[in-house]
Amino acid sequence: MLLIALLSLNQKLKSVGKTKRDTPKEEVKLANTHVPDKVYAYSLQVRHALYELQSCSSNDIVSVEVLEDVAVEKSDGTVDAIQLKSVLSNNNPISNRAKDLWKTLYNWLLSVTNHELDVHNTKFILFVTADRKGSIASSFQDADTLEKAQAAWESAKQEFYKDTGEEKELSDEYALYIRSFFKPGNKLFASQIIQKFCLKTIQTNHTALLYETFCERAMLEEDLGDILFTYMLGWIDKRLSELVENKQPMCISYQEYRTELIAIRREYNQKQSLKELAPRPTAQEVQEEMNALRRYVEQLDVVECDYTEKIEAINDYLRASTNRTIWAKRGDISDGNLTSYQETLVRKWDTKRKILSLQNKHLNLSPEELGKLLYLECKNDPVNIDHLYVPDFFTAGCYHALSDDVEIGWHPNYKDIFMPGSGLSVQLK
Repeated sequence: MLLIALLSLNQKLKSVGKTKRDTPKEEVKLANTHVPDKVYAYSLQVRHALYELQSCSSNDIVSVEVLEDVAVEKSDGTVDAIQLKSVLSNNNPISNRAKDLWKTLYNWLLSVTNHELDVHNTKFILFVTADRKGSIASSFQDADTLEKAQAAWESAKQEFYKDTGEEKELSDEYALYIRSFFKPGNKLFASQIIQKFCLKTIQTNHTALLYETFCERAMLEEDLGDILFTYMLGWIDKRLSELVENKQPMCISYQEYRTELIAIRREYNQKQSLKELAPRPTAQEVQEEMNALRRYVEQLDVVECDYTEKIEAINDYLRASTNRTIWAKRGDISDGNLTSYQETLVRKWDTKRKILSLQNKHLNLSPEELGKLLYLECKNDPVNIDHLYVPDFFTAGCYHALSDDVEIGWHPNYKDIFMPGSGLSVQLK
């Protein structure tokens, strides 16, 4: 996939994204810039944008670095503002005194007071890419009414303030955030944010979760999962890059995403082949089929096919039957695909039969020769299932299934010979 170098994007993101708020700047030392962490953080935003698109519908829009790290603006007017916290070590970004936790809450408070986010229609989501816990974060998660949220705010305040209102010892890392969030004048907004607060943690790594969700919700065939996942991840990254370069907000609509996914899925499906998955029939299974006096074998007998040709036909029939069942169970083909395929085979058989009948006026073939020629013409003309290439045995095997039901036949008089009540019998050779 294509990843943007964050060093070149830093200034662009400031102009098109949300306003970044932090403590007064300190001198930056090159050794402390942690460029790999920044690259990972941006790649996490790209991946999470894909994750959120899986749950979208209709006119929803997913943005990166506009309202939040990732945000979902829904067609009903509500917003999911998602702050992502990557965990690459044993650190806990939601411990009670974690800088990441209080910086996130502080930034949300500023967004609300500056009317960048409407506290009444916004869900404030803190998404942590590991299984981490924190008692204050959990209490905020459980506060689903304003009354409970205000109580949670008061309880959390005790972590940093004495009963007298005097500050306990605060680290310079988060002192600004604590003082602002627990300022009495900010209690209402802070409590409303707590009421709409949602904490999400995951047991597995983020990429594994994303891949599993992508394949499940897109209902992808097993063979296409890796290919389309990698493609769509790269497409989102490329699309966001183009928006930044054109000085536009990094927003992707669900409809745009869906259109691209359908198009690339169709493109790859057109290149797909159905692969033989079932084991080959054993010699015993083939012989048992021969001894069963199946109608499709009788049909070959009356047009004077030899023993070798009948053994080949039995193999084709059994292989087609078992693989057809497996493909259907896997979802590679549908009942509609099979019905349409059978109808196509019958039409092709009928067309070839009529053409050979006209040609035979000059060939003067016997009925048996004409029937065998029809069989070989059909067998030698593979037919695919829509856009899916089928193995060479499959078309012949499906023709045999149709002839077994006497829906088609090879001998010009096959109906008189094989239809119930014809009074005729066939002696296999």
